[in-house]
Order: sequence, then C-alpha cells, then structure tokens
Amino acid sequence: MADHPHSSAKENKVSRRRFLGVAGAGAAAATMGGFSNARAESVSIEAVPERRADVVVAGAGMGGLTAAVRAQRLGADVILLEKAADPGGTMRESAGGVHGGASNYQEMRDASPWGDPDLQRALADGLPLAYAFYESIDAPIGPATDNPLSRSIGRPPVAFSNFMVSDFESQGGTLLVETPLLRLLANSRNEVIGVLAEGPDGPVRILANSVILATGGWAGNAEMVNQHLTRDFNSLHQRNCGFNGLQPPLTGDGFLAAKSIGAAPSDGGFDSFYGHLLPARPAQFTHPLINYSMYHGQWCVALNLYGKRFTDESKGKVTARDYHGYTRYGSTSPGEQVLNVETSRQPDASAAYIWDHVINETRALAEHGLGDIDKFEAFRQAGAPVARADSLEELANQMEGWGRGMPAELVLRELTEYNEAARNGRAWALPIPKEDPDNAVPLLEPPFYAALGQTGITGSFGALKANPEGQVVSMTGRPIQGLYAAGIDIGNIGNYAYLGFLGYGAAFGFISGTNAANHPPPRGGWDVAAS
Repeated sequence: MADHPHSSAKENKVSRRRFLGVAGAGAAAATMGGFSNARAESVSIEAVPERRADVVVAGAGMGGLTAAVRAQRLGADVILLEKAADPGGTMRESAGGVHGGASNYQEMRDASPWGDPDLQRALADGLPLAYAFYESIDAPIGPATDNPLSRSIGRPPVAFSNFMVSDFESQGGTLLVETPLLRLLANSRNEVIGVLAEGPDGPVRILANSVILATGGWAGNAEMVNQHLTRDFNSLHQRNCGFNGLQPPLTGDGFLAAKSIGAAPSDGGFDSFYGHLLPARPAQFTHPLINYSMYHGQWCVALNLYGKRFTDESKGKVTARDYHGYTRYGSTSPGEQVLNVETSRQPDASAAYIWDHVINETRALAEHGLGDIDKFEAFRQAGAPVARADSLEELANQMEGWGRGMPAELVLRELTEYNEAARNGRAWALPIPKEDPDNAVPLLEPPFYAALGQTGITGSFGALKANPEGQVVSMTGRPIQGLYAAGIDIGNIGNYAYLGFLGYGAAFGFISGTNAANHPPPRGGWDVAAS
C-alpha cells in the first residue's frame, strides 16, 4: 500500500501483544460532563500515577479508532481514551456512509467553497488511502463504488467499531473507557508531551511523544452552542450519540484543551453545523434517526411559530452565498441541512414544513430518501404535531389547533403569497426570495401536509485549526509539536455544506495516526511546564 503523501512513514506491522490494562465500564456516558478547566487545574500532576506510551488518542469514534489502529500497526505503543462507557462515538448512531461529500477535490470546492482548500485536498487524497488501509486489515468496509471518495461500512457501524477495538487490542493497544481528557501536558517549549485524564479510579497521567485529539466536536456544549449557533440549545435534538434525553458527551473537550495551550481556532465554520429537522417535542422516537430526518425540506415552505417564512428554504439565509454545483439529494441547493441551521435560530428552534401531494410522491416517501418510513408518517407516529387536509385553508386551521402559535390567517396568507409567486416563476421576488427554481415549486395538489419539527444537530463545523498533516496549529501559525487531530476536532473542512463526518474521521484518522506514530520524543524534555 502506498504511504500517505504527507508522511514518510513506512508500514511496519507487528504481532507482539502488550496489554497495559483496560479500565472497567460502569457509569453511564450520560452522567459525564465536559472538559472542566477547574477540575483539571485542581489536580496535582506530581501526585498522579504516570504511564508511558508512544501515542495517546483521545476519543474512540471513527477518527480515534482509525488513528489508534493505524499508529498501532506502524509499531507505536498506543493508549486510546474514551469518555463514554462504550467506544464508537457518533459512528455507532450513523447510517454508515463514509464519504467526502463529492467524488473529487474540485467537487468538494464547489460544494463548500468557504472550507479550507488544503484540508479538503487532504481529505480527497486521504480517503482512498484510508479505504485501502481498512481492506489491508480486513475491516468490514464496503466494496468500491464508482465514486472513489465514497464507501459504506460493510456491516452495521457497531460491528465496525467492535472490529476496530478488537484489532487494536489484539495488537497490544490499551483502551481506557470512561476516561475523559482533562488537559494536555506541555513542556517549556510548548511541545505536547502527554495528557491528564480521569478514569473510574481517579486521575491518570500519560506521557507520550504525540497526542491525537478526536473527541467529536462540541455539539453538546451548551455554552459554545449558545455562543456560536443558537440561543435555544435546550430545544435542539442531539442527532448523534446523545439522543432520547441522554446527555451527549460531545462537549468540546479536545478543542478546549488545545485552546488552553495556545491552539488556534479554525478560520471558519463556527456559524454552522450539520443536522436535519426531527419531530418536535413531545414526540418520542429512537433509531434509526434517519427515519425521522426531514430530508425533503428544500422543496417545502417552512414557517416559524409566528406563521412566517423566515429563510430561503433552498439555500438558507446565507447572504447570497452561491452553492455552485452542489448536488446532494438531487438538487442544486445544499439540501435541507442549511434550512435546519436557520430553523435553529427561530423561536424554540422550531419550524413547520409544508408540502403537497406532488412533493410527497416525488420527495418525501421512503424510497426517495434515507430511512424506511415516509416522513409524514414518521412524524405522526412519533407524536409530533402534524396536519393533512384537502385545502390550504383547512391545513392552516389544523396548524393553529396545535396550540403552538401559527395563527391560521397568517399561515394561509404566507402560503397564498408563496403559491402565487412560485406559480408565476417569480419566487425570487418574494419578500424572502426562494431563488433556486428547482425547489421553488407551488403547493397546488391536495392533500396538503404539514409537520412541526425542531432542529437536530449532529456535529459542529468549527473546531481547531490544523494543517494537511493533521497537526494542530498555534495562534502564531506554527504547528504545535506533538499535537494532532482527527475527525471533527479539525475545523473548517466543510463550512455550511456537509462533506461527511465519517469521511473526516477516516481520512484524518489515517493521516494523523501515520504521522503521530513517527513523531520523535520531545526536544524539550518530559518536565511539564507550569501553567
């Protein structure tokens, strides 16, 4: 297998087994908090038991598992930390698609022109190498397709996760579950020389030549979400590994730990995220979440709780950003994900999607999108407010009957105004234009449908600034020696437009795992500098 172009490392498979011990799993992940600077600073480093490794990986999702197995296969002694009781991260809850959101680099640029071009190039170059690596270790990755940047996990994602854990441990790696990262350890030259973590038996200090951050972003960090994305954090559905009321462990641990030693935030991505609309509370729903994700929203009319259109459903309120040739879900728009972002900024992070029989037949049934259930039925069965009627007037009356606001008179006025403009090809002239003619279709054919949803958040786009080698970059613009990242702990790969989080984990897990395994010991020694 060819080595990654950004690294000179050579493949060095090892068969030796050196188990350093695995922490027992007991407490539920739902009880764990995020990065606690106060807790980290209160721990006396000298009093903490010390362990040694070549590489420490924080986070055992797609990126962390890939990085750990890759580094282990190159001969490094690796300790893998996982905050939750079970490894797998958001991958365990995903549909299992591993891709870069496109079939080549130029399509990535067209899809997300505000993302970092160097990182997108590394993603495009790294994915085929990651796929080849999975095949070399017999991991259950799906067969090759016509798209060289798209594969699927060959078995359910939980099975893939279990395979990677088994391979990692069989090669001598150590997995410590229920052991969140507290802080990074750096010497007087600001080289990262290890981590301080906290396991079930108390704090642990691990010294290593390199550290890889793969903690899954900050979608579950209320302070960061409220600061960067929406004031309605508590109204969001966590469409990741925090669902059905569980507290998600995605609280920005890697980002905050790196920031505390001078790491730079990414140049963009903090004002958007990836997710899809999910049934509004008090709805109850469970796996698979794709059944309840409202993928056809860009063809709908979206109204907030005041009964008003609030954005261009086909591209969001993104100050006339042009999405170029973005073709996800068969549209020239960026899909419902951007409408979902705009919904997060509406009252209670809520919106009603409204569509007609034609859109239902061509866009909203099970065979037209991800999932095995029609979207209206999914919302109805979950217990979300829904309406179906043979006239828009009756539909508006049913929506008012939800008791969420949405006065029937205003709803009908908005729908009538929209229909008149769309029917005449003038949706671009509406007070809030709908500019994409492919999506600006009038609602004319009964029955008419409405479903009330709330924003679902899968993961954040803004994170740490990193270079194509996976190295985290400091505020001075230089790489922080000994510190790497993978997955969505690397920021601004995609920006507004989703390019595939499992793909980020696969490509940059491979890249960072390769380079971290070859990182030399710190030149400044092993003494931790005073903070």
